[in-house]
Amino acid sequence: MGQKGAPVDIVCFDSSIEAIEPDSVHSVTLPGGAVMPVAAFGTFHSDWAQEYIKDATAEAIRLGWRHIDTARGYENEDVVGEGIKEAIKKGYISSAEDLFITGKLWNGHMAKKDVEPAINSTLKALGVEKIDMYLNHWPWPNVHTPGCAGDHRNPDAVPYIHEDFMETWGEIVKQKKAGKIVDIGISNHTEKTLDLLLRDTDDYSRPVLNQMEMHPLFQRTELRRYMYERGIVCTGYMSLGSPQRPGRDRFKEHRADMMDPRIQAIAKEAGVSPPRVCLNWAVQRENKTGGFVAMATRSDWIVENLKAAIEDVLTDEQMLRISGDDTPEHPGIDANNRLIWGQVFLWPEALGDWRVLWNDSQVFETRDDYGKFKKSFQEHYKVWQETAVSVPR
Repeated sequence: MGQKGAPVDIVCFDSSIEAIEPDSVHSVTLPGGAVMPVAAFGTFHSDWAQEYIKDATAEAIRLGWRHIDTARGYENEDVVGEGIKEAIKKGYISSAEDLFITGKLWNGHMAKKDVEPAINSTLKALGVEKIDMYLNHWPWPNVHTPGCAGDHRNPDAVPYIHEDFMETWGEIVKQKKAGKIVDIGISNHTEKTLDLLLRDTDDYSRPVLNQMEMHPLFQRTELRRYMYERGIVCTGYMSLGSPQRPGRDRFKEHRADMMDPRIQAIAKEAGVSPPRVCLNWAVQRENKTGGFVAMATRSDWIVENLKAAIEDVLTDEQMLRISGDDTPEHPGIDANNRLIWGQVFLWPEALGDWRVLWNDSQVFETRDDYGKFKKSFQEHYKVWQETAVSVPR
């Protein structure tokens, strides 16, 4: 039955629903030999869901999920840890070592001195001795107020500065050497920032995974292939569009993958739900080399999402209709429909254009390089304000 305080029919835990055998879930082997289930149970939340994360995590483990995706920025690592402890207490798993856990370093902890304390805090909150995959959550140290609106801006925000990022990355690598982390990766990186990182790392310190937004209406095919060619496994968040995402991340331009008529037509043909089509596409694409993150707070949905990683329901022809093949005959359905714009992370020189976060137009090697750009920008902007008819504010 539904739970008090939650949107209608979105929360319902049903112990009568049978679990899936965890060993049947498709996995990928990472460069270091670790085996990662491609289906990751997400713990990002809208405000209404926070109180259900513990039970949802435990229920997901009961139902067969063995990859849990967490982040310091979700402000619920301790609750996820309680869910893991509950799963152990109830005998769903023997210990946390039965799980593959992904954690993330939050933007506000990217200063060199803050990395180790942040990782220690994550380990303590989750009740584990090591993290299987630790990602740097965003390329920049820009923070926003929890629960802020979409027009929130941090005046101290900065673009990607490689010199600073490598200091952060060096501390993450130290924690890997200390045995607190098994594998390291990135999240929300672009081609240019990955190029710089790979240039300055060796086989031990290079990232092995990038987590980025991917779904049928925002496929990221070129970037995904680019990363895979360099040994980077890609997993997608927003795999189902996160319909309950915070209001600051909803815009009139957005389209819902599950409501797309082509997705719905394929779902009808395959005899499955539209969400299942989206997740199966995520698993089956590119020779099954990547994965997805998906959250649910209903037992039936939790199971249905996991089934996407054990049963291939889409035919080659249906996959072609979704992905296309770069020909006029098969264009696919990619609409470049990015759902997470990241506008709350913008720095002053971006002039409010969220696309600057993603198009590599303001990426800097050193602090001095950014300082020169900032000075030049301020001088130019002053002249612009004094002479132009209209200036962006």
